[in-house]
Amino acid sequence: MSKPTENFINIFIPCQMDLFQPASAQSLRSVLERIGLHCHYFSDLTCCGRRFMMEGKEEYAIQLGIQVVDMLPAKTHIVVPDCSCAGYMKKHFKRLLVNSHSQQVLQDFTRNIFEVCDYIVNVRKVECLGNEFNHRVYYFKSCAARNLYPENDAPEILLSNTKGLDLLTSPNQPVCCGANGSFPMVNPAVAEGLTGQIVDQAYQMGAEYITSTDIHCLQMIDAYKTAHNVDIEVMHIVDILQGEQPATF
Repeated sequence: MSKPTENFINIFIPCQMDLFQPASAQSLRSVLERIGLHCHYFSDLTCCGRRFMMEGKEEYAIQLGIQVVDMLPAKTHIVVPDCSCAGYMKKHFKRLLVNSHSQQVLQDFTRNIFEVCDYIVNVRKVECLGNEFNHRVYYFKSCAARNLYPENDAPEILLSNTKGLDLLTSPNQPVCCGANGSFPMVNPAVAEGLTGQIVDQAYQMGAEYITSTDIHCLQMIDAYKTAHNVDIEVMHIVDILQGEQPATF
């Protein structure tokens, strides 16, 4: 995709970040403004509907999807700090909203939704933000980053180019943290086992921090490490890219 000539973008904040980690939303804006972008945030947008869709409540997912598309200009880039929400809107809005919006509007909208790392590296062609983070960081590539959102290595590129950061990854890392939808409530023991594999692997590799593109994954990981007293911190990738060290989870 060619680099846009206009530097105005919209940002969409996932509900779980808005409710539980609003400092990360500020980091998102700071990172995007650093590369010369003007960000607009619609505070009335509370949810994309992904969780309702996953729980089989499609009518609520449709209502929220209509609100999102009606409020966000379809031809303006929309940047999301979460592969799950961005991937869900890209993949499902054309089907869910077929009776409420024209195909042209839905095509424009879904084409212009981007996860933040993908947007910075592959749309804006920026691979180094000049940020510094002097720690060993384990990057967990979520199942949404692998399977729902178009797969790319933009998060790894930005972390690798962070001054002082020692990036840890594993080709054998678990494919899921166990946080998706109602799975941890229906299968708590299995979900905890999946989360534990991630935390244990990161700890054994000597990580000081675990990061990811997905807020719900990080919340699940943080809950596990807190319950089991594991000496490791959890931080969303946008907080690391900001270059400072705001409060962790």
